[in-house]
Amino acid sequence: DVHLQEQRFRALEGSEEMRAALFEADAWCAAFVQRKVPGASAITQSVLTTALDAVDPAVRREVEDLAARHRFFHWHLEFPEIFDVPDGGAPDTPTGWRGGFGCVVGNPPWERVKLQEQEFFAQRDAAIANAANAAKRKALIKKLVDDNPVLSDEFLAEKRKAEGESSFLRLSGRYPLTGRGDVNTYSVFAETFRTIIWPDGRMGIITPTGLATDATTAAFFSDTLRTERLAAFYDFDNEAKIFPNVHHAFRFAVTSMTGGARVERSRFGFLIRHVEEVPNRRFDLAASEVLLLNPNTGTLPLFRARRDAEITLGIYRRHPVLIREGDLGGNPWELSFGTLFHMANDSGIFRTADDLTALGASFDGWAWTNGPHRWFPLYEAKMLSHYDHRFATYEGATQAQLNVGSLPRITDSQHEDPRIEPVAHYWVSETDVGKAVGVGWNRGWLMGWRKITNAGNERTFVPAVFPRAAAGDSVLLVMPSEGSAACFIATLSSMAFDYVARQKLSGTNFQYFVTKQLACPTPATFDEPTPWQPEITLAEYITPRVVELVYTSHRMAPFARDFGHDGPPFPWNPDRRALLKAELDAAMFHIYGLTRDEVEHVLDSFPVVRKYDERDYGEYRTKRLVLTSYDLWETVRCSPTLQALQLTPRPRVTQPTPPE
Repeated sequence: DVHLQEQRFRALEGSEEMRAALFEADAWCAAFVQRKVPGASAITQSVLTTALDAVDPAVRREVEDLAARHRFFHWHLEFPEIFDVPDGGAPDTPTGWRGGFGCVVGNPPWERVKLQEQEFFAQRDAAIANAANAAKRKALIKKLVDDNPVLSDEFLAEKRKAEGESSFLRLSGRYPLTGRGDVNTYSVFAETFRTIIWPDGRMGIITPTGLATDATTAAFFSDTLRTERLAAFYDFDNEAKIFPNVHHAFRFAVTSMTGGARVERSRFGFLIRHVEEVPNRRFDLAASEVLLLNPNTGTLPLFRARRDAEITLGIYRRHPVLIREGDLGGNPWELSFGTLFHMANDSGIFRTADDLTALGASFDGWAWTNGPHRWFPLYEAKMLSHYDHRFATYEGATQAQLNVGSLPRITDSQHEDPRIEPVAHYWVSETDVGKAVGVGWNRGWLMGWRKITNAGNERTFVPAVFPRAAAGDSVLLVMPSEGSAACFIATLSSMAFDYVARQKLSGTNFQYFVTKQLACPTPATFDEPTPWQPEITLAEYITPRVVELVYTSHRMAPFARDFGHDGPPFPWNPDRRALLKAELDAAMFHIYGLTRDEVEHVLDSFPVVRKYDERDYGEYRTKRLVLTSYDLWETVRCSPTLQALQLTPRPRVTQPTPPE
């Protein structure tokens, strides 16, 4: 019987019916990847409905060549005993299949479909691979036509192959949820796995953690959550070198989904280091709880433990996300976002100090001037930090520091001089800065946050306010039109906000779609009386503290004036700054509604802050200062007698003293 089945299967594979079905499926795929140029053999709908022997030989050769080049694979033909395509069903489309596997497991490739120029030339032409920027790299590639036509042809062929496959993934309808944006192979494998299992079957796949957290996979993962098909998601870091050739900090995950059967509560585990830890580290969440936390994308927050999930869920039940897409009132701060200059694409308008010196321009310590022409510094994320646009400078940077993307820090003694500003690497003309900022923002300052970060850093979300100037794409700008911008800055700079941010980040890229889904009090919240000092509002309590922290140099005078302060910059006093930040953090913990135990848990979730505090002060000073303020205000808030006696903590903002 076994031999008979084998003979029948071989007969099927060699039959005219199978040949016709294979050509039809190949032609359908080839139509998407074919290069559409004059003179090409057109692969049209009629090719699919014409008898195989009647198809134009040129078209048949084109289909066969494309099938060989792209290695088309048709599940319903490779596994006819598993899948059936009924009459009228389109080949290779999920809606045309019946059947499926009971179980599918795999670790597919993790590669971008778009051809990466640097990777392609890394082993072929070092000069191109190591070009200073994208513009210079493209110029060198263009010259290959004359300098190395063989390599040029190879590059164009690979580029065309990648473009054809990208076209198929995005336009064929075969991958409606993952065939979008900058497609990665692991995501389309995940959608394939989910498609080819029986409704009661299970799939298990190893991918980067981004499958559950990235914008390009959001449609797929949110669909999995909303249809309650997610069985388990276990996130690993690679510190134990489960994958020896993958960077130790890389995050990957094991995901299990059903073919359609509903799962009431999914199992999760995050930042797992060893497989044997999974049973003790996992916990359950309902799909509705996950969707509460990321309503725009339906992607997954990353909790270290159930305790973090409970605290974060409580925050989201009390406060909305920063921007709720699709909701008319879903942007209460009336925020707009943007970037000013792309470090690669806009590099042609950047000027170095040598360039400007050659033009005869003079430098005033911040900008360059030559007659009526001015060039403003281009701020990069590594130059900025919380309440400090003078965090780091290119002045005195060593090559070793530049090689690792680090810069010298501006010292406390330098900070004490309000005339000292960080020195940039590039400068951009005042005209170009004006065009980039646009007419919608007329303030003399900008604000944004560092795009690149890491959950293992001292702080995850790093916002900053800085003078109106140029900014690279490592700084993502945000501009509020409603409410007090000082209160908004205090919120984004708080440890409470940072804690929420940590639950949302899987990689190192803090994109807009992540920030939009962070819980944030509305502007109306800050118009309410301060619970521990009822005669003033929260905004009146917060604003002077923010102004004092931000306004330490003359360049931030426009910011101070916007909030009613016309005096000179505030002195740079590290101890006082620590106290002001602690008071603001304590205030934000109250606003976010955290209990004292929850505040302690949140503060303990910043191990790098603790490490530096213990190194510099012999104790976790930040925790002590924040809890001291929190406890005092909580005591006053809960005691009508103390409020009546006005024994409340008063604002401790000192009058500024002019610099010598």
